[in-house]
Amino acid sequence: MSDLGGFSMYELFRAEVDTHCAALSDGLLKLESAPDDIGIIVPLMRAAHSIKGAARIVGIDAAVAVAHHMEDALVRIQKGQERTTRGRIDQLLEGTDLLQRISQQKESDLPEWSTQNASEINTLTIALSAAPTATPEP
Repeated sequence: MSDLGGFSMYELFRAEVDTHCAALSDGLLKLESAPDDIGIIVPLMRAAHSIKGAARIVGIDAAVAVAHHMEDALVRIQKGQERTTRGRIDQLLEGTDLLQRISQQKESDLPEWSTQNASEINTLTIALSAAPTATPEP
């Protein structure tokens, strides 16, 4: 078993976000290329779920909300309740970027950062909850 005693819970959260956001980014780009391959979705759901759990442990509500809504959108795709659209992929990538930005904040700055970015967080979580809109092909 590895010794994690030298790391704070927040540092462990940051490591979780780094690992799982890399998997999300890679997987979402694969899903964009193969939107009907639902086998790609399970690891993405797990990554979002892991980030949600890590954020909950350290009490970062903004990250919990974003990861939760990302996971829910992926579950709907997996269950066939919605199709994979470029617009939805873009929203999920925005969520991934937002989670990375959250994890890059100093722990002491998070309350103020969350307040300053509440509108962006709320807009994204609402968009992830809504029915997807198709993005026109270029």
